[in-house]
Amino acid sequence: MPDSDTSRVSFRSPLGQSRAVRSTKRHIVLPIGRTARIAYEIDAMRAACCKAAEVLAGKSCVDEAELEECAVLDDALAKAHRLLKVTVRNVMLTRLSRRSRAR
Repeated sequence: MPDSDTSRVSFRSPLGQSRAVRSTKRHIVLPIGRTARIAYEIDAMRAACCKAAEVLAGKSCVDEAELEECAVLDDALAKAHRLLKVTVRNVMLTRLSRRSRAR
């Protein structure tokens, strides 16, 4: 396995051998933006659960099992949403404080 500062590239040299090159980036890019977008999508899914629950509750014959499933799904989505929001927030605050200390 190559060390962290070098990596194998897929192109071939004129001699037909792959070459090790030194990486110019020191930090791996984390998918913070995509993670924040997933948190937003989870919030939209929670809204859809609430709307489904309203439709179910508005029927003349309420199916308690389906209503309970909506509540359980909403609870699970709420936990995932809180966890993602807090984690993204903490990562961003850590990055900001690390950058301010580096200056």
